[in-house]
Parts: sequence; C-alpha cells; structure tokens
Amino acid sequence: MLRVVARLACCTLIATLPATALATRSRAADCETRATYAGPALHAAVRLAQAPGELSNAGFNNAVVRHLDDAFTQVLSATAAPSISAAIAVPGVGSWSANRAESDAPLLYWASAGKAFTAVVILQLAEEGLLSLDDPASRWVDGVPNGRIVTVRDLLAHTSGLFSANEDLLARENPRQRSVSENLAIARRHGAMFCPGAQWRYSNTGYDVLGEIVRKVDGRSLEEAISTRIIAKLGLTRTRVLGPDSNISDIAPLRPANGRPIDPRWPGAAGPIAADAADMLRFFAALMNGRLLSPQSVASMSATLYPMFDASTYYGLGLMVFDVPDGDRRNLWLGHAGGTPGGSALLLYSPEDNAFVAVALTGNGPATAAAYKMLKAWREANR
Repeated sequence: MLRVVARLACCTLIATLPATALATRSRAADCETRATYAGPALHAAVRLAQAPGELSNAGFNNAVVRHLDDAFTQVLSATAAPSISAAIAVPGVGSWSANRAESDAPLLYWASAGKAFTAVVILQLAEEGLLSLDDPASRWVDGVPNGRIVTVRDLLAHTSGLFSANEDLLARENPRQRSVSENLAIARRHGAMFCPGAQWRYSNTGYDVLGEIVRKVDGRSLEEAISTRIIAKLGLTRTRVLGPDSNISDIAPLRPANGRPIDPRWPGAAGPIAADAADMLRFFAALMNGRLLSPQSVASMSATLYPMFDASTYYGLGLMVFDVPDGDRRNLWLGHAGGTPGGSALLLYSPEDNAFVAVALTGNGPATAAAYKMLKAWREANR
C-alpha cells in the first residue's frame, strides 16, 4: 500500500509545490504554429469494455460494512483529518459512505477533482455544436498567450503551454480570488511555457479560460451551467458549485500546516466543487454510464493520455488515469485527484473491481492513501 500511495501523492494542485520548484521553468517565444508533441511516451487509450452500470440505493451486507467501517476508523487515525467524507459503491450491488466533520460543515472541498465538472460542460457544448474542441481560444477569449493556435482541447488536456497563474510567486504571497483577466495578465507576463501541443504541463489558468468560454458560449456563468446541466439533472442534493459570492459556511474549512486561511472559492473553474463523497460517486457513475455525455465523448476523455508528474499518472480531457504498480498486480483507475494546502481529494473508478471510490479530507493527510485503503477493504471483504 505504501508504494501505491507514494506514486499517487503527486497528483495535487501545483499550488502545493515548493516555491523553488515553481520558479524553475523554460520559456517559449510567441509561436506561429502548433508543435508536434515531444514529451514522454503517451499511455495507451483506456476504453471501458462496457459501461459500469447504475448505482444501487441499497447498502452492502453487514460483513462488508464492518470491513469498511473498520477501514474508515483506521483512516481517521492515520490521517488525523479534522473533516473527511468517504464513499464506495459497486453498481448493482450496493454502496457505503461515512462523513466526519469538525463542525456543522457537512460539505468537503474537492479541489482539482472539480475540473471534471468543468470538462463535462465543455464537452456537452461541443456535442450541441455550440463550440468545437479545435476552436482557437482566441475565438472566445481575448488575451490568451498564443491564443490563435491554442485550442479548447489544449486547455482541457493541459497542452496549451499557458503559464498557471497560481505558480507566480507574487500571487502566492497574496492568495485571493482573481478574475480571468488578472490571471491572463500574469500568464502573459511570464510568457508561454512551450508552443501548443509540444509538451504537457498543468495549468489552472487554462481551466480559468474554459470557465470564461462557458460563459461566452452558454450565456451563463459556469456556476449556473454546472448547476443546471449536472447537479439538477442528477438530483445531487449535497453538491454545490463555488462562484465568487457563494456561501461557504457549510464547507469544512481547509487546514493548511502553516495555518494560513485558504478560501475554496479562489481556484474558480479549476476547482469549483464542494460536495460529500456519496454525491461525487453519483456524478462520476453518471458520467461513466453516458448520462451526461455520449459514449463517444466519454471515450475521448481517456483516448489521448499525457504523462503527468510521475510515471504512474496520466491526463486526458478533464480526466486522469492512474496506472500504479501494486505488488504482483497493477491498479488501473480512471478519475481525478485534487489537492490544495489544507486538503486533498480523490475520485476514481476501478474497472477491474467495477467499483467507485471517493474521499476528500482536510488537513495534511493523503486522500490517495485513504481511497486505496477503502478499496482494499472492499476487496478483502469480498474474497
């Protein structure tokens, strides 16, 4: 288990990296044309043999519940998380969830795992013919570096070369919510990281631009679009999109080690979701089952997979693939991780187990370890 956790621990927002790492980068001039990808080898496309199936409202049997309850208790002890929400569900079989909050704040912040919601809305707009993934960013938003050749697809996949404003050292010294224009001004000051298509590099500002594209194309804010297109459609009662003026009194406060307050509204479209784990599973199961997108669009999310921070994580279109050695087997998961100072989250589907797992917690414990612990407990209970 420890090896699995170590390989996944990197999958968080860049904001958690040390400042020295953030200051080191190469810089590209203005690009006239797109570049051929020259990074590490891509992962093979991941295609589900069949849709996972609908989640059941039934609970697991008592023996499985005992295993999961025991695992949850161990996670609480190991992570010392002030607040945590965890859930596991197997289509057609049952589900389990547990929540522990330090105060009357039942929702957890899902950080970058919320990018999947932003990506779904963009793909829905593409299906409706209101935009194309091959549209240049400049068609919709002014001021994007290399915006004439950066595509919507690049923004989804993090292959735009767009500098992520949260890496700027001065911005990190003054953490606050910034408008799209402010973040793009920071990106322009730093210049392009590379020509579009040449490399992969995580960019929250790229998703900030996607949120603005939704506003231009759909005629409403990303908050309204996600609320209507996903939350209301699926009947999610414990999920909220965070806009600039959203109430956050019922969201468990993030607890960074340095004690510096973190407002979950700051990342915008790069991490716009607060929810409990059970609702996150309902969202992800609906996505994988084709209730939010066509099967073709779902398949496109994991068709081209770029290596991320290490050799075990890959990025598609708003979706991550984890291909992690685990003793004599490999864990191949689809999902999305998220992290911010004072909190972390992981949402995943394991095709081999046909199981969905979601964990979000506050403090400095790893959600990846907690999610793996819950999945392992379910496996052991079903031997």
